[in-house]
Amino acid sequence: MDSIRNPLITVAAAMIIVAGMHAAAPLVNIILTAFLVAMSLTPLMEWAIRKGVKPALAVTITITAVVIGGLLLSLVVGGSISRMIEVLPTYLPRLAEIRDSIMKVLAGFGIDTGRFDVARYLEPQRILDLAAEVLSAGLGVVSTSLVIVLVMVFILIEAAGAIAKTRRGEEVHGIMSRYALFGKEVRKYVSIVSLTGLFVAVGNTVLLLVLGVDFPVLWGVLSFFFNFVPNLGFIFSVFPPAFLALIVLGWERALIVVVGFFLINAFSENVIKTRFMAKGLDVSILLIVISLLIWTWALGPMGAVLGVPLTLVLNRMYVEFTREERAGGTTGEAPGKSVS
Repeated sequence: MDSIRNPLITVAAAMIIVAGMHAAAPLVNIILTAFLVAMSLTPLMEWAIRKGVKPALAVTITITAVVIGGLLLSLVVGGSISRMIEVLPTYLPRLAEIRDSIMKVLAGFGIDTGRFDVARYLEPQRILDLAAEVLSAGLGVVSTSLVIVLVMVFILIEAAGAIAKTRRGEEVHGIMSRYALFGKEVRKYVSIVSLTGLFVAVGNTVLLLVLGVDFPVLWGVLSFFFNFVPNLGFIFSVFPPAFLALIVLGWERALIVVVGFFLINAFSENVIKTRFMAKGLDVSILLIVISLLIWTWALGPMGAVLGVPLTLVLNRMYVEFTREERAGGTTGEAPGKSVS
């Protein structure tokens, strides 16, 4: 009976926890994102400690690097978004031309546009208002990143203390005793996706610069972050620059943007990521799909980014706890083992 009851209790508890995360998604997203970034940066901090740097100084160096990088990124992204909001009205005449062209094409195929109220959905001002709302939300994300950095600082301080204790041979208790162990797969995943995302971002930025699309650096940075969204990230990254190219430069260059983004993304996914995944981490398609469905519902859009890392952590937790039960409460790996 226990073999049936225990899984049912586990599933029921998991559903309650996920529902609670859904209710507190804004706060949970900040905490989980801070943990994700901290886990990714911990090897850098531990390397400094191994080289003889004191834990407090190692944390300071890591945090300083993150803050400087974050500020530069915020200036680039925030400045580009602000400038784009200012120039949006200049796209209004071209949007009107595109709307009229679409209406003529639909009428040529015998489609009654008035019946479906197509003109209202293609109203240029409506499109610009929607774009302004999305860009303003982007500025809100930039400001939220400051809170994430603050939470991450305290996580790194705790991690540095745990690393120092482990090197002295002391036992580490609490959540930090599992921090290094559960973060192994997360660090592998983040490093692989970051590497491929950097390739995609540079390739997309160069392509947009050559084509003369407005705000190429902004779209390149966004393509890097959208690379963390499995499967759907490519669509989210290609639509804004392709649409902007259509408005400003015409359909020919918009088509080149789509084809170029597709080829760069395909090379990254099928050559670079496949090679590194085979060596470092194997993430199944089923795992990715389940992660997207569950975590996007629970955490909103950020769930698409955090889904795979969270699932990797839960999978490692299950493996380790199962091993502990079979070994009678002992594991094959010390809980306080340092990060490698």
